[in-house]
Amino acid sequence: MSTRRNNKTSILKRILIYGSIFLFLIFCFVPILWLVEGSFKTHAQDITIPPLWIFPPTLENYEAILSVCAPYFLNSAVISIVSTLLSLLLSIPAAYALSRLSLKGKDTIKMTILSIRMGPAFASIVPFYLLMKNFGPFRLLDTQISLILIYTVFNLTFLIWLLEGFMNEIPLQLEEGAMLDGCSRLGALTRITLPLITPGLVVAATLCFIFSWNEYFFALALTREAAVTVPLGIAMRVSFMNIPWEEMCAYSTLAILPTLLVCILFRKYLVRGLTFGAVKG
Repeated sequence: MSTRRNNKTSILKRILIYGSIFLFLIFCFVPILWLVEGSFKTHAQDITIPPLWIFPPTLENYEAILSVCAPYFLNSAVISIVSTLLSLLLSIPAAYALSRLSLKGKDTIKMTILSIRMGPAFASIVPFYLLMKNFGPFRLLDTQISLILIYTVFNLTFLIWLLEGFMNEIPLQLEEGAMLDGCSRLGALTRITLPLITPGLVVAATLCFIFSWNEYFFALALTREAAVTVPLGIAMRVSFMNIPWEEMCAYSTLAILPTLLVCILFRKYLVRGLTFGAVKG
C-alpha cells in the first residue's frame, strides 16, 4: 500500500511540476507568437476586435520595414559587435589582474568598478552628452563611435566581475606549472586560462551583445539620424496620428532574430558557462 501511495504521490508531483512549466511557457511564448502573427496582418486586421486568428498572411510589412530601416539594423550590428569585442579585449586583462595578482586595495577597486554599473543611466546621460558634443576637435553626437564607447564602458564594469569569477575557478597551479615549463604569464593566460574559461567568455560576449543590441536610452539621447539603432527605430515608427501596429510587429520580429540566433548557435557554451563552477553531484 505504501508503495502505491508513493507512486501516486510521485505521479501527482510530476503532473504539478510539468503543468506549472507548461503554463509558464505559455505565459512566455504567447506574446511572442502574437507579435509574429501580427507582423503578417494588414493594419485593418491588426486592430480588429476580437482578434483574427485565421487570415491570409501578407509580407508587405516586412518589405516596407526592410526598405526603410535596413540602416538601423546595420548600425546596431556594428555597434553591438565592436563594443562586445572591445569589452572582451579590455576586461580579460583587468579580470586576470584582479584574480591572480596581489593588489593593494583590490576590494576597493572591485567595489568602485561595480558602483559604476549600479548607477542609474539617467545620472550619467548629461555628462556623456556634453562629452560627445565637445570631444576636442571632434563632434561625436549621432555617430556609431559615441555609442560604442558608452556601451563598452558599461559592459566593462559587468564583464570584469563576471570573468574574474570564472578565472577564480581555474586552479592557480595550472598556470604555475606552465610558467615552470617556460611560459610567460601572458602565455599562461592565453594557453591555459582562456581555453578553460571559453564557456564563460561566450556567456560574457552574449550578454554584452544583447545589452548593446537592446539598449534604448543612450541611443535616444545621443543619436538623431545617422546612428539610429533598432530599438530607437521601432519607437520612431509611431507618429502623432498613427500607430502602425503591423509594421512595428514586423520590425520587432526582425529585431528578435539576431539575439535568438546568437543564443541558438552558442547554446552549448551558454549552458556550460552559466553552470561554470557550480557544485555537481
